[in-house]
This record gives sequence, structure tokens and C-alpha cells, in this order.
Amino acid sequence: MDTRVTGPLAGLLLGGANAFGATALVAAALYGLDCFAARLHSSWFPRRMRAQMIAGPWRMVTVVALLAVACAGCTPSVSATNAPSAPAPLPSRTATTTSASPSTTALNSSSGSPAPVPVTYASQYSALQSQVSSFASIAGMPAPGSSTIMASSLEFANANILTPNVLAGNDLAYSTAMIKAMKALGETGVTVQVNFPLLLASFPDSSTYTSFYSQIAAAVHAAGMTLIVEANPLFENISSLPVSSLYSGLNLQSLAADYRAQAQTIINVMTPAYLAFLTEPDTDTALFHNSSLDLNNPGIGVQFVKGVLAGLDRKGTKVGAGTGTWQDASYDQSLLADTTIDFLDVHTFPVAPKDLTNMAAQVAAAQAAHMPIVMTECWLYKESTNGQPGESVTSAPDEQKVETYSFWEPLDSQFLTAMVSYARSNAFAVVSPFSTENFFAYQTWTSALDAQPESAVRSSFNRAVLQAIQAGQISGVGETVRQLAG
Repeated sequence: MDTRVTGPLAGLLLGGANAFGATALVAAALYGLDCFAARLHSSWFPRRMRAQMIAGPWRMVTVVALLAVACAGCTPSVSATNAPSAPAPLPSRTATTTSASPSTTALNSSSGSPAPVPVTYASQYSALQSQVSSFASIAGMPAPGSSTIMASSLEFANANILTPNVLAGNDLAYSTAMIKAMKALGETGVTVQVNFPLLLASFPDSSTYTSFYSQIAAAVHAAGMTLIVEANPLFENISSLPVSSLYSGLNLQSLAADYRAQAQTIINVMTPAYLAFLTEPDTDTALFHNSSLDLNNPGIGVQFVKGVLAGLDRKGTKVGAGTGTWQDASYDQSLLADTTIDFLDVHTFPVAPKDLTNMAAQVAAAQAAHMPIVMTECWLYKESTNGQPGESVTSAPDEQKVETYSFWEPLDSQFLTAMVSYARSNAFAVVSPFSTENFFAYQTWTSALDAQPESAVRSSFNRAVLQAIQAGQISGVGETVRQLAG
């Protein structure tokens, strides 16, 4: 493995020697954070939004913070490990864990008084607050000694943000830092999005992506955490990788064969405990734009799952599928009755009455079949209150913009508390919230910020997350996660 520190953040990771060097480090680090934040928000945002980067006050905050970090290396008598006033730098590929890293130092909560709810969001907030309260009232009490694995999504390794030069950049360093921070919160699992067709042998640069994810898996295993992998399709309007023509040329048989091939690579290279695919049939159908791949039809979905599992050497990895709680539970019942999945996957975002009814039916069906339940994604959906998320391919940018605002923190904490209680009281094998970045930071809503494009809002948020992880800071929601995991 190439152990050289590369990319625009290398200067920050290695430290500075003098004031001139510190200034250069700030420029290099700021460029690196801009590049990474732009790609990170593209895990949901269309490509045309990537070039729009945040400017003004947020950029000045970043300059000041990075100047403080860089200057910590200006005095030869102060080392990176004995300077308590300097935040711990994110690790390079050659770095070893020090006493200042998130994995060995108690995380500091930055939670304070809840931010006021803006008038423009007051009605929406009130409706969601009522729904979350109703959910909490039925969540149940966890049984003593619950064995439910508490995980969350490793967003820095989301396949939708990767490019062919992933091994030369800082994606692995940031991902490793987040894994350490997740473990410090008390989480016992990590969920990684390894999207189709990234590891397919015929896909361009698949060996590079395979190497990247093998190293991600090694980091999770080394941390003693359970690895959960989701293998859903890349978003063709978000990822820069060439998937559109591949999707259009598939039929159900070839899709199942290709999925099986990628699943086998994931099992062989990453050895996850759980591997999920077809977790939102409606989303997958929308992504493929192919009339022969109507996976939203339960009959076709079952046929697809059976095709993927046929001949797959699972080698001890549990393989599952499922739906979101906004879909009727009859789909899940068909998967349970007519396929050989090892677990039922459930996604929860809206918590309107119909979602709670569907989730109860999904859980009951799995329990009747003596089938484990794995929740690979959950988070409180903000953009609607009718129990149906917006069409995920096009609505994700607005949702990802809105959820960065700190006035949602109390509701996010209440939702996570209720969701974890529900999962534990129903003996889920895994519960894995989706928006791990919110464990570390939010940003204050202002009318000026809200008027910015989605990409700009998300870019400033992503930089705040990176800085928080570096400094060992967590949000109020992060404190909730720590208490739930404790």
C-alpha cells in the first residue's frame, strides 16, 4: 500500500515549520477542505451544483481555524501530541493514533440552548413534533441487556462521492477519522454504502474502488466494530461515474447477475457481517430509468432477489433486502415468504401514522418468520409531513439542505431516542441512523443562509463537520447518541 501523504491536505497533516509555512498550509488546507466538502455534498447533490462553493463569513471561520492548527507547528518545542490547545489533526495514511485523537480522548459536547424555530418552518416543525411524540409513545421499553448493534452511516466513504483518484486523496483519512469518532461515541457498528456497479470487474477503475473499500473494511474490523454494507445503485444524476448507459442496457437477468458478482466481491474483500441490497425498491426503480427493471413491483422484486442469491457464496455474511416504511408491508411479506434472505431490511424516514402502521406490520411479519430485522437507514424526514418522502432522486438536495439547521436538533434527538428504543424493544439486530454528520455539527439558520443554493449550504456544513471531528466536538444529537450507546 502506498503510504505517502498526498493531496492538498498533506501540509496540514504533516505540520508547519515557520510562519511562511503556516500561511501556505492554510491555503493548502482550505483548498483541500473546499474540494472534499464539494465532493461530499455531491453524495446527494447533482453534478451541476458542485462548483458552487460557500464564501464570505464561513470561509473566514475556516481560515482562522486552520491558521490556529497550522501555527501549532510553528514552534519547534511544541509537538502535535503535547499541545493541548491545538485540535488533533485528521490522520494521514502514515499517522498513528495519539492521545489527542477522537478514539482516545473524551469527546466534548457543544450542545447549548435550542435554536429558535424560524417562522417559515414553524408549522412544519409543529407537525413533525407531534408525529415524533406519537412515535415515542409506542416505542416501548428496551429489554435489559439488549444486543441491538448501534451503528451509523460512514458518509465520508459513500460511493456517490468517489472518483477514480480516491486512493490519492484524503477520503480514506477522513473516513478513518470518522470511524474513530463513531467508536468514541459508543457505536458498535459502521454502515458503508458500496453502491452498484462500483466493484463490478467490468466497471472502469473497479480495482481502485475495491482497494479503497478493502481498506475501509480493515479499519472497521480493526476498531472491533460490526461492518454493515448497503449495495444500492449509484445516483446517475449525482455521481460523476459513467452509469447511465450501463443502466439503460440492463434487463432483470443481467442486473441480477451483475449484482450477484458485486455482492460476491464485497463478501470476499470486505467480509461484512450484514450485506443489504434492494432496500428501497421505489428509489432503485427511479434510478434505473429502465422499464424492464420495475423493482417497485413485488413480483419482479422477488424474482430479482432470488436471482442475486442464486449461487452466491455468502461465507457467513447475512444477506438481506426490504423496503421503506412508506411502502406497504405486503412487499416485505413476499420477500420473507418467497426468497432465502437472511434478514429483513427496514428504512424509516417519515413517521406519520401510516409509516408507523407499515413499520409495525413489517416488524410483525419478520417476527412471525423468525427473521432478524436490520435497519440500515433511519432519520427524521423534514420536507414533508404526509408520511411519504419526496421522490428521492430529485428531492434529496432540499432535504439535505434543511437538515443541517440547528433548530432541528431537539426533534432529531427525540426521533433517535424513540427509534433506538423501538429497535431494542423489538430486538432488531441493527439500528443505523443515516446522517452521522449531524452527530458532530449543525449550523445556525439565517434567512441569508437559507437563500443560498443547496450546494453552498451543504458545503459550509460539511466543513463544520470536518472541523468538529478534528477538534473532538459533538453536537447535542451526538450527545444523545453517546447516551443511547452507553
